[in-house]
Amino acid sequence: MTMDLLRHFEEISNTGVASAGYTSGLCGEWTEERFQRVAALLNTDTSRMVMANQKHTDKVRVIGIEDAGYGVIKSHDDDYADAMITDRTGIMLCVHTADCVPVVLLDPVKRVVGIAHSGWVGTAKRIAGKTVRKMVHEYHCRPENIICGIGPYNHSCCYEVGEDVLERFRESFSDGECERFFKKKNREGKYMLDLGAAIGLSLHQEGVKPESIYDEGHCTYHTTTFSSWRRTGDKKKQILTYIMLR
Repeated sequence: MTMDLLRHFEEISNTGVASAGYTSGLCGEWTEERFQRVAALLNTDTSRMVMANQKHTDKVRVIGIEDAGYGVIKSHDDDYADAMITDRTGIMLCVHTADCVPVVLLDPVKRVVGIAHSGWVGTAKRIAGKTVRKMVHEYHCRPENIICGIGPYNHSCCYEVGEDVLERFRESFSDGECERFFKKKNREGKYMLDLGAAIGLSLHQEGVKPESIYDEGHCTYHTTTFSSWRRTGDKKKQILTYIMLR
């Protein structure tokens, strides 16, 4: 098994405050051995890593030093959360995706980081915006100071959804906003969904500056170096995205 190369969110890494990035290759199931190899590349230890217990929720979990190793060398508990925030140095927050959107957040002023797993369900629930809101509530961050990185996901060129998905978005976005995210196809009841645009709007409406939101631009479906459940049907191949305060 060869180790996936790591790519970095340069806009965040270059601040000198945090390291953030994602695996670029086709990942196998995330085992302790794979975590160990990523940790070694990033000069940290698996005991400092935390993996979100993902279930397409809109819950944001505050991570303390006592949570170190959660989901990596410690078993997950029943506290599902698809986003996490922390102000603890050296704690690596991680999510795994394979078409859903990984979102990393940094406030370099307050020295707070966050991460979110935002599939279409989480995006409809505005989980990225709620992560910003939690950073403000817990750590008194100012949204205009927050930098955001959006990693590889299934872009609107390839992400076909049905009317049921549109109806879920209408629960939290206006009809005019939904028209920006959903482009109708020739096939009846089918749309191409732009998750990145919806996430960007959600972040902006929480006060994040549009120029501080960086989309890496990689589509998991048609860029074969990335894991895509829709393309391969293999749920065990997943991208790992991380962020850690230095």
